[in-house]
Amino acid sequence: MEIEQKRYLNRTRFTFEKERLSYAMGQESGSRSFGVYYADIPMETTMVEARNSWFRNAAAVLGIVWVCSLLTWLAVPSQQTGPALYLPIAASICLIIYRFAFTRYTVLKTESGDIYLISGKRHDEIFDELMKRRKSQLLSWYGEIDYANDPGEEIRKFHWLKVQGVIGDEEFESIRTRIEVFHGPMQETDFMEGPSIN
Repeated sequence: MEIEQKRYLNRTRFTFEKERLSYAMGQESGSRSFGVYYADIPMETTMVEARNSWFRNAAAVLGIVWVCSLLTWLAVPSQQTGPALYLPIAASICLIIYRFAFTRYTVLKTESGDIYLISGKRHDEIFDELMKRRKSQLLSWYGEIDYANDPGEEIRKFHWLKVQGVIGDEEFESIRTRIEVFHGPMQETDFMEGPSIN
């Protein structure tokens, strides 16, 4: 499945492969692409607004040209001002476009690179698909109880899955009970201390 997003000069493409997401982004400053396992995509997001700096820079240049034209006219009054009168209007239009024409992104930071989802149509569909595949992959990688493993490590693993939003409280308690039935009862400190999966 492949989904593309566009807003102004910004484009993103999400190719949902079986095990990985292939992500590509293009904008006026360049492009980038990378692949990432769904399990490596975090739940935490940040919001970013990107503006096209060309309009800000054009407004500054037009303003400087207007000031220079004005100073030249003041120094030599006989010179025509003509088009110089329209420069402040053009600069104002550029500033208005810069101010109001922006792209809002949801950003997911991964070790492979940042994934930008353009806010707008299909944003929620893409985000939900990423989270669904993330949950599925984490469950396939870590969702089975290994009774041969240290019981504290196993409970820590499932506690980590609970913190990651992959399993709920009831499911965690059910798994914890099954591990304790097999290995014997444990104190909460037996599995809450020590390293966990990151």
